[in-house]
Amino acid sequence: MKNRELGFRMALFLYHLMFAGIAYVYFLYNKGDAHNYWNLTEHWTSYIGIGTKVIKLINYPLVAVLKLPFWFGFLIYNLIGFVAIWELYSFAHHYISPKTKMADLLLKILCLLPNLHFWTSIIGKEPVVFLAVTWIMTEYTDAKFYSFKSILGWLLLMAIRPHVAMFLLLAFLITAIFSSGKWSYRKIGWMLAGLLGCFSLYILTLKLLNRNPFDIQYILERNDASLIAFRRANSYVPMIDYNIVERFFALNFRPLFWDADSFLSLILSVENGLVLLLLSGALLACIRDFRTITIDSFAKLSMAFFLISSCFFIQRYACLGIFVRTKMMYMPFLLVAALKIILPYVNTNKK
Repeated sequence: MKNRELGFRMALFLYHLMFAGIAYVYFLYNKGDAHNYWNLTEHWTSYIGIGTKVIKLINYPLVAVLKLPFWFGFLIYNLIGFVAIWELYSFAHHYISPKTKMADLLLKILCLLPNLHFWTSIIGKEPVVFLAVTWIMTEYTDAKFYSFKSILGWLLLMAIRPHVAMFLLLAFLITAIFSSGKWSYRKIGWMLAGLLGCFSLYILTLKLLNRNPFDIQYILERNDASLIAFRRANSYVPMIDYNIVERFFALNFRPLFWDADSFLSLILSVENGLVLLLLSGALLACIRDFRTITIDSFAKLSMAFFLISSCFFIQRYACLGIFVRTKMMYMPFLLVAALKIILPYVNTNKK
């Protein structure tokens, strides 16, 4: 058993490493943020800041001092992404504790979905952000709130993507509200501190966007303008004309097969079909046994993070390419939670 597990982890590493080459070739012939993150021409002090500047500051010594080539950058970020996927798989294996071949196979399939591997192999925010979120969520589930990984994860997430940090912090607060623990002065204090943190991240996010945080009407108008601006994109989705259900579905489950106009979109359609099937099964299980089913803290946090992130992103994005890139920050955690929910309904007699 140990040899088989070691073999899978080695295969997982080689599989993920393959995506470094795929990402490099893709961005070599296509424009993208990876070029902007690696082709740095300004002094390093100009990269001190929040958001995109953090990645440029990290890359500066690699580019300006060590003179590493473009392809080597993909290798570095690919390894960062692999650490995140490795940690998530290790956590999921312990969390789910697969005791049948079917359960073990389903978990391994989740860890091989190509969308996550591709976006955690590029030069950019995604590999670092995904690692940060993985550390935060897995350490929280293991009640390691003040561990090095948890603290570093929060610092990285707040520095690189403060709006995602806000979504995750809101998810923590909602999870705490619906937890079974008794309310105490300490819990109330932490809730108030969390609300203050969310408000601070909100202000920071809007300042980065050059928006007045208190002019809600203008923010909503700019959101609609953002949806319309995506009409120039090759994979534009008319989100401005959709209702909230259609927007929610488009963000999280498209491209689906009717959207497939290339080999890559066909692969994504297969992945999205599997994701939709798994989440639908978990939802049906919750509805069927809502009186007896137990949803643990990780599942609650994953669901809250998924819903909050989706509610915000559907207001800003209207492009299939952005959809597949965005949802990898929260979808893998929900899939792990969903898999644990449906496993009791899988035939456990087959060995």
